[in-house]
Amino acid sequence: MRTVPVFMYHHINRNAGDMITLTPEDFENHLRVLRNREFRTLFLEDLVKILRGKKVSTQPSVVLTFDDGHLDNWMYAFPLLKKYGMKATIFVVTSWLGEGATRRQWDPRNQGSLPEIPRHREAKERVAAGDLSVAVNWEESRTMEASGLVDIQSHTHLHRDYFLPGERTPKLDPAKRELLAEDLARSKELIEERLGKRCRYLAWPWGKYDGEALALARNSGFEAMVTTEKGVNSPGSDVEAIKRVVAKSGDEGWFSKRLTIYSNRAVGQIYSRIAGKI
Repeated sequence: MRTVPVFMYHHINRNAGDMITLTPEDFENHLRVLRNREFRTLFLEDLVKILRGKKVSTQPSVVLTFDDGHLDNWMYAFPLLKKYGMKATIFVVTSWLGEGATRRQWDPRNQGSLPEIPRHREAKERVAAGDLSVAVNWEESRTMEASGLVDIQSHTHLHRDYFLPGERTPKLDPAKRELLAEDLARSKELIEERLGKRCRYLAWPWGKYDGEALALARNSGFEAMVTTEKGVNSPGSDVEAIKRVVAKSGDEGWFSKRLTIYSNRAVGQIYSRIAGKI
């Protein structure tokens, strides 16, 4: 049975070796493999229809997702998506998005000066201190949306941990239940208000959720959620627990192999179970 791999990215920039970072050349390797193997890139709307049995995937398909909404998504990833005509979903932390004009983007044919892209840890520290220059802004988000190649969805408003510490599996802290509810509602509201669209999908920070958190997400109007759990997505899979593959290598062979593995239900399930981390 044909399944749809969902890949998870964070950063595309020049800080090679940084946590969850690929270089522009790495990311282009992935897009080139997708083009050469004739994979179609989907938004979550189409994936959810496939998982619910309302749409049939007639050709090899994949979903590309980015978490957080870092500036390099606009500066490096978006130009490459345009070059190859491929789609991606960016799950943004809405409190990180500020106002302002669109900033310069990377162009390998015109190597001009670009805004600074800090390493992952520094970016999180700076945004926590109120420096929103390290994230995409609302105007850049509108521009990416208008291209038809990017879908902006929610990664919550504050990207905070509302779960009890020390638990083997995530368990929502009862004292923080309402805070999470407010956080989810605010992120959805902002995306819909600022971008003039429906916000229907959610990526859990650090992949943490439980039954209570799922109920709150449903009540806020989210229709599907993506996780950090590894595995396959095929017709009948749970749309509230969409599995993803961490895009941790820019090597074409590595990426092509994962496409093959996670495009086959039986092989993907066995690989996830035996190999564990990929």
